[in-house]
Amino acid sequence: MEEDRSAKFSPSKLDVYKNCPKRYQYRYVDRIARTRKTPETVLGVAVHAAFEELYELVRGGRAPAANEVRATFEKAFDEGWDESVKITDSRFRKDDWKKVGFDCVETYCKLHAPFTEDKTLAVEKRVGFPIEVEGNEYRIEGFIDRLSIAPDGAIVIHDYKTAKSLPDQAHADADWQLALYELAVRRDWPDVRDVRLQWHYVRHGAALTSVRDEAARERLRADAAALIARIKADHDFKTKRGPLCDWCEYRDLCPEFADSIRVAALPPAERGRDAGVRLVDALAALEAKRRRLRDELKGLDEEKKALDGRIADFSREAGVAVVAGTDAEAAVSFKEEVHLPAKTHEPERHAALEKEARSSPVWEDVARLDAHALADGVRARRWAGEALAAAEALLERYGRRETSVAVRLRRRRDDDEE
Repeated sequence: MEEDRSAKFSPSKLDVYKNCPKRYQYRYVDRIARTRKTPETVLGVAVHAAFEELYELVRGGRAPAANEVRATFEKAFDEGWDESVKITDSRFRKDDWKKVGFDCVETYCKLHAPFTEDKTLAVEKRVGFPIEVEGNEYRIEGFIDRLSIAPDGAIVIHDYKTAKSLPDQAHADADWQLALYELAVRRDWPDVRDVRLQWHYVRHGAALTSVRDEAARERLRADAAALIARIKADHDFKTKRGPLCDWCEYRDLCPEFADSIRVAALPPAERGRDAGVRLVDALAALEAKRRRLRDELKGLDEEKKALDGRIADFSREAGVAVVAGTDAEAAVSFKEEVHLPAKTHEPERHAALEKEARSSPVWEDVARLDAHALADGVRARRWAGEALAAAEALLERYGRRETSVAVRLRRRRDDDEE
């Protein structure tokens, strides 16, 4: 039985659990230290390094030129890019990704230079606050990319994103990372009135801003506490497949992917002899056969339906209930049924029927508009007088009479066998 013994949580750590408890187990319970370096992660780290240096210089009283910020990015990017980078799209190479970073830096500098629109309080600021969960105290901590004071006195929590996509405002208003940081900021600056959350999507030269009220902050605190309680109670840490699985650094350990990775590494000659491969291949062949048979059976059912109709027509014309064959015979029966309008297919007629039925003497007996109850009641003369007349009128006005046919095949018995 695995158990989480963490005393501290970050928003990203909590997100790992929400996205996949198994990955959380590998990283924070089993403490298997791994990183998966991709072009996206190298780009993000280098852009953050450039902006950190930028605002440290601004705090010191000097606004760097765009080419200085670009040089800081390039140095961080080249240091971060090595042979361990996993390129997922072969169309793009290192220089392509570096150009994306240059564009991010230059677009941001063009929009915000000389960086005097607000006053930077801190960059890469560590913040945190205590949270009580089921009688125990834990801490939520993390790093804010940049913390500033706006001209109107509001504190602004900045986050820099290098994502290829630009989300909408609803995404920003639902994000909880910066909102958790706000709880820490308000604890450290209890007199602050306004706090704004701002995401800079530097590929797009766009920013999204979100403001949370007191009720939203309380819900957030409760949600975070509930999630920590779930983590503490979890002993299974089940896998949760999703789009982030392609980026997971624990795929070779994960029960969802480990065997596929193992099989892919086998030489082709050995792969066909592997016990698991043979079992799954046999299952796949069996399922394919079942699909073929289901399709064949569906076709046979259609053929039988058509043949039943022809036998029924023959029995009517011949005036017989049993049609004889060479070694078998087909017993034919006809049943007349009344179908009332259904709510899903004929909503207007169904509503009209219900309105009339509610005012009739038989409503209590057929309150759910059961067609069989209504038709059987008329056939069995369950009601009398006005009630029977009302039921018959409902059937006449709304009922659709259909005759169903049943054809049952049985072995033929000749007279000398009896």
